[in-house]
Order: sequence, then structure tokens, then C-alpha cells
Amino acid sequence: MQEYKRQVLIVDDEFRIGMLIKKLVHWEEFGLECLSVTDDPQHALELIRERKPDIVITDIRMPRITGLDLVRMAREGNEEIKFIIVSGYKDFEYAHKALQYEVDGYLLKPINEDELNELLRKVTGKIDRETEQITRTREMEQTISESRQIINRNFLKRILEQEDTGTADDAEGVSLTGDVYQGLDVKLDYTDFEHADQKQDEITVKRVTQIIENGLKDAASETMICEKEDLHIYVLLSYAEASAKKVRMCVNRILSDIQEYLLKFEQYEVTVGVGTERRSFADIRFSIREANRAVGNRLRQGTGRLIFANTLPAERKEQLLTDGLSEEFGSAVETFDIERTEHCINRIFAGFSGDDCDCSQCYDVVDELLDILLTRTSAQTEEMETTRARISHLSQHCGSMTRLRQFLKTEIGGYLESIREAVESESIRPIRQAKEYISEHYAEKIVLEDIAEIVGLNPVYFSVLFKNKTDMNFSAYLVHVRMEKAKEMLVETNETIAAIADRVGYKDSRYFSQIFTKMVGVKPALYRRLHS
Repeated sequence: MQEYKRQVLIVDDEFRIGMLIKKLVHWEEFGLECLSVTDDPQHALELIRERKPDIVITDIRMPRITGLDLVRMAREGNEEIKFIIVSGYKDFEYAHKALQYEVDGYLLKPINEDELNELLRKVTGKIDRETEQITRTREMEQTISESRQIINRNFLKRILEQEDTGTADDAEGVSLTGDVYQGLDVKLDYTDFEHADQKQDEITVKRVTQIIENGLKDAASETMICEKEDLHIYVLLSYAEASAKKVRMCVNRILSDIQEYLLKFEQYEVTVGVGTERRSFADIRFSIREANRAVGNRLRQGTGRLIFANTLPAERKEQLLTDGLSEEFGSAVETFDIERTEHCINRIFAGFSGDDCDCSQCYDVVDELLDILLTRTSAQTEEMETTRARISHLSQHCGSMTRLRQFLKTEIGGYLESIREAVESESIRPIRQAKEYISEHYAEKIVLEDIAEIVGLNPVYFSVLFKNKTDMNFSAYLVHVRMEKAKEMLVETNETIAAIADRVGYKDSRYFSQIFTKMVGVKPALYRRLHS
């Protein structure tokens, strides 16, 4: 029999029903004791805040404070309390609202003894599991906080953030006992960008990290693990030279275990880059960077496998984009020519098709292309910076050359189209303003210079722009609008021709008739007879 008994508070405005519930509970079986039975929900709330019971069984319909009110107010101070709601059949739909408060179950009146105790069995079991999980978590956190694993992880982060001129000498508090040092880069790629989820990423990375730790603990003397952006999980191993073969077997098994775990989600692919073995502590950062370079070459070798740095072509420092291709790409994006842009992307990445090419450089090429895109479209806006960051980030999840190439063409093409539409929209804004002004003021004296001033453009430029966007010069458009309004008035009103002429901006009715006849093909009076 356990020493500590969990406390239960029973709340029902009909005290006899509360006492009935107390009588039906199998207290000893579940290690429970009754804190109180009360018919006053306000008193119940005070008990909850003062005594913090483990379980509250409450009626849903009570005066002043309902059962749901009680749940809501109690949860503000203690999220761990378990609530069981009791309701009558007529309150069944109302009881469903309890779901939004995350209650742990509800019972229908009249209370059935078996149903009540089965529900208490589930609730106490849930409390047991949560308590056990909290205990395990606290023990784990305590162990980690006292472990030098934290120091090791920070050390690995510093190595990853060092420039090429940095060293691995800043190792205060780090103790690596093995003879051999080796870096790994465990890279997760999205299988579908549309379903990328940051919360799921965090859960997955945490579980993959556990798989790595468990898989290497019997082979490596020390294991440092550090998660970085774009779902890279870097690992630094230190092990005895005699354990080298065992470590290789463990790394193979880790890949299989991660793949098995990822099958549950169908959201990720995994590739493991393996750096070369290093005997000098000062060289450990080179092995880690080799692992990263190996992962980058999955573009050609494929995902879901181990890629060893010592099988790759020698690393070469060379210009990634020729001046000619850079200029051609820049010219294409500057003119919003999506077809030429796609052609450039195809040519650029075709240069990485040879067996002696280091495909990890493709991701650097992406950043260069985005720099050109940003500069040549003159889109120095926060929105463009966000777009640039998103494309750069998602390109890191393209695990094949085909996918990377297609992704860039789609994203850059879509961006250019949106920019082109925005530019065109901005260019027709003055024309739209001019048309709106003419529509409202067609009866007044209107000259091109006045409209140009209203829309904020040079009169000559405005005249050319107007003709380009409407296929009409300004004066012809003004006459067209006036004649259309005149036709409406001739049909819909009984006003004289002279009055209509005046209303559409012509003081001389004879001149109006001449213009109308020329534009419409018949005189105003005949037009009225034909259409009245």
C-alpha cells in the first residue's frame, strides 16, 4: 500500500449526489482519499487553490459558478489538476464544451459505479505516467547539468563557428581520451517543403540525437553532438585506434536506425557525411568540415547513404561563377526574362556534372545567384531579404542536383513574375489615376499638362506612357469618354442636344454635333431616335 494517497475533491450543488459519488469510489484500490465533498463551488475553488487536489469531480450545472467555470478558474493556477465532469442527459451537448478545457473525462447521470471507477483508473494511470515522466526528465536534466557534455557541446559549437584561420586550442574543460578524432555531419532533408514543420523538426532532431548517442556510446570514448541550422547535426568522435572498425560498424548501424525512425513520418531523408580520421587534436575541425563537404556531395551521390570524405575529389578553390554567366544571369533577372533565367541556371549547374567536381559548392553558388537577384532587381526590401533567406534555407534541403535546379527555377521564376507584376502595376497607376480623374471631371476643361501634374509625371513622359498603356493618345481618350457619356444622356434623358453638349464639356453645340457624328457615325438627334 502506497504511503501517499492522491486527494479527490467532489463538487455538486446537490450534496446527496456528491455523497453518493463518494460512496461509489473504490478509494483503496486506486490509492485515493477524499479531500472533501462540497455543494458550494466557491468553497471548492478555495480548496483547489489552497490544498491543490489531484482530481476534481464536479457537476457541470451549478449556480453562480458552473463546472466549466470551475475548471477554467482552477486551471489558471494549476495545470496539473485532473477534472472529471458530471452531467445529465439534457446537458450532453453542453458537456461537450468541456473538451475545450481539456478535461480528463465526463460521466452521465445517473452515476454508474463501474463507469466511475473505470474512469478513475484511467485518470490515476495518466497521473502515474506523467509523474514518472516528470521524474525521469528531472533526473536527466540534473545529470546533464552536472555533466561535462555541456562543455563538450559548447566546444564543438565554437569549432563550427571558427573561421579558416581559427584553431581548436580553446578547449578549456574539454577532455578527449581517444587516439583518433573524426567528424560526422548527419543531414536531414525535407521530402516535401510544403509540410515542413518547426515543431516536428525539433522533435525529430532530438530523437535522432538520441539515436546517435546510443549508437556510439559503446564504441567511442567521447561523443560531442551539436545541432545547427538547416537540420545539420554535427558529431565529433574520439576513440581508441583499436576501436576504429567498431566505430565504422556503429556509424553504419546509426544510419539504418535513423532511417527506420524517419519512416514513421515520411517527411525526411537522411545522409551522413564522414570526415577523415585525424590523430592531432588541432586538426579536428578539418574532419568536421570534410564531413560537411561530404554531405554536400549527396547532390550527385544521392541521399540515404554514408558519404566518406576520402572518396571525394580533391577540394579546389576556384571561381564558382564565371563573369560571363554572372552577367548573363544578372541581365536576365533585370529584364524579368524567366526563360533566359532558367536557361542560365541549367548552364550553371551543368558545370557540376563531371566526376571531378565538388558538388558541395553548389550551395555557395545558390547564395551568389541570390546576391545577383537582390542587386539586379533593386529589391532592397525586408520582404526580399525574407524571400532570399527562405530560398537559401530550402535549397539546403535539396538532396539532388535535379531537385536543386528545379527548385531554383521555380522560386526565382515565381519571384521575378511577382516583381514584374508589381512594376507593371506601379507603371499603370498614373494611368488609372488619370482615367479616374477624367471619369469624374469630363465636363470640365481638361488639358494634358494638368493631368500630368496631378499624377506627378513630366507631361511628355505621361503622354508617351498613356499612349503605350491605352493604345490611345490623351486627347482621343478624353473625346471617347465624352462621347460615351453623351450617348448615355441621349438615350436616358430628354435634355436638348445643346444641354447635353454643355454637360459633356462642349459649349458650342454645333462643334459637339460635328465631333459626335465623326466618332459615332450618325448625328446626335438620329442616334436618339434610333436608340430611344
